[in-house]
Amino acid sequence: QFCELLTMLVVTYISLFLLSVLCIAAYLKLRISKDDTARNPTFLTFQRTYIPLYLLVVLGDWLQGPYLYRLYHYYDFVETQVAIIYVCGMISSALFFPAKDFIADKFGRKKTIVLFCVLYSLSCFATVFANYGVLLIGRCIAGLANTILFSTLETWYVHEHHETYDFPKEWVSVTFSHIAFGSSIVAVVAGVLADIFARWLSLGPMSPFVVAVPIFAIAISLILWLWKENFGEAKQVSGKLVKKSCGEGLKIIGQNVDVFLIGIIQSLFESVLFVFVFIWTPALDVFHDIPLGIAFASFMVCHMLGSIVCDYLIAKVGYSMTRLLVVISGSGAAVFFVAAYFAMSKQATFYRLKILVCLQLFELLCGFYFPIMRVLREKVLPDEHRLSIINWFRVPLTLASSMALLCFHDTSGGIPEIFVFCGIMMSLAFFCSFRFAKTLNSGDDEAGNEPDAVSS
Repeated sequence: QFCELLTMLVVTYISLFLLSVLCIAAYLKLRISKDDTARNPTFLTFQRTYIPLYLLVVLGDWLQGPYLYRLYHYYDFVETQVAIIYVCGMISSALFFPAKDFIADKFGRKKTIVLFCVLYSLSCFATVFANYGVLLIGRCIAGLANTILFSTLETWYVHEHHETYDFPKEWVSVTFSHIAFGSSIVAVVAGVLADIFARWLSLGPMSPFVVAVPIFAIAISLILWLWKENFGEAKQVSGKLVKKSCGEGLKIIGQNVDVFLIGIIQSLFESVLFVFVFIWTPALDVFHDIPLGIAFASFMVCHMLGSIVCDYLIAKVGYSMTRLLVVISGSGAAVFFVAAYFAMSKQATFYRLKILVCLQLFELLCGFYFPIMRVLREKVLPDEHRLSIINWFRVPLTLASSMALLCFHDTSGGIPEIFVFCGIMMSLAFFCSFRFAKTLNSGDDEAGNEPDAVSS
C-alpha cells in the first residue's frame, strides 16, 4: 500500500507538469489569433480595468474547489451529510437563477456585484465553524452568490461596452476570449495555492476558504473605486408576466425539436458535471494522501487544453460542432463506464491512478463541450425567450444531480454506482446529440465562419 500511496503522490505532480507542458505547446502551435482590429487605446484601457478584477473574483471562487469535500470530512461529517450540503447548494443556485437578471437590473449591477462578493466572503468565513447548520447555510449562500455574481459581472461589461463606450459588438468576444483563457490559468494557480496553504503549510482544509476572503475584499475595493454603476431596462415583474414568460418558453420547447434536444443535452451533460465536482475527491482521496490542489490544477489544465484543441479543430480544420458534440458525449460515456470498472476493482494495483486519468480525460472533454454548447445555444434558442427556456432545463439538471448524490453516496461511498449513473447520462446525451446533429440545419452547423464565437 505504501508503494501505491507514494506513486499516487508522485504521479499527481508529474501529471500536472506534463499536462502543463502539453498545454503550453498546444497554445503556441494551435491557438487561433483573435481580431487584430481591437487595438483601440480606449478599449485596451477599458479591458485593463475589467479583466484583472474579473479574474481576481474568479481566483476567490476557484480557491474553494479543491478542499471543499475534505473540509466536511475534516469536521467528521458522514457521506450522507456531505451530500445533503452539496445538494442544498445546487438547489439554492437553481432557485435564484431565474431572478439573476432582474436583481441586477433593478438595483444596479455594480451594487449587486459588491453585495454578492460580500455574501461569498461570508460563505467562506462560515467554513471555520464545525457546525453543520452553519456550513449548510454557508453552502446555500455560496450557491446563490456564484449564480448571480458571475452573470452580473458579464452583463455589467456588456452594458459598458455598448452603452458607455459604443465599441463594436464584435469586440465583446475578444474580451471574453481573454477571460476564458485567463480563468483557466487562474484555476490552475488556485489549485496550487490551495495545496500550499492546506497541505504544505498544514493550515487545514479551511485555509483556502479563509484566504479567499481578503481576495474578495480587494476585489470589492477596486470595483468600488474603478467601476461605474449601470442598470438594465426598468421592468415591472409580476406573477402574471413570469407565468406568461415560462409558458411561452415551454411552448417553444414543445414545438421546436432542436430547442428540446439542445436543452436535454445540456441538462444531461451538466448534471454529470455537477456530480463530477462532488465525486472526484472521494473517488481519489481514499487515504487522504492525494494533493487535492495539484489534482484540481491538473483537471483545469486538461480543460484548457480541450478548449485550445476545440478552437483549432473548428476554426482551422473545419470540423462540425454538432459532430464534435456527438464524439464528446460518446467519449464521456466510455470514460465513466471505464472509471466505474476501475472503482469496482479496488484490489487492483493502482486503481486510483487509473481513475485519475479517466477524470482528467473527462475534463478534457469539458474543455470541448462548453465553447461548443455556448455557440449552439445562441444559434438555436431565441433571444427573447432564452432565459425562460434555460430555466425549464435547469429543473431536470438539478433533480438528476441531487438524486444521484442522495441515492448512491452513502457510508459505503457508492463511487462505482455514481460513475455508472454518469455513464448512463452521458450515453443518453450521446443519442440526443446524434439526433440533434441530424436535425439541425447543416448551414447553421458549421463554425468555421465563426471562430471567435467558439472562444468567447
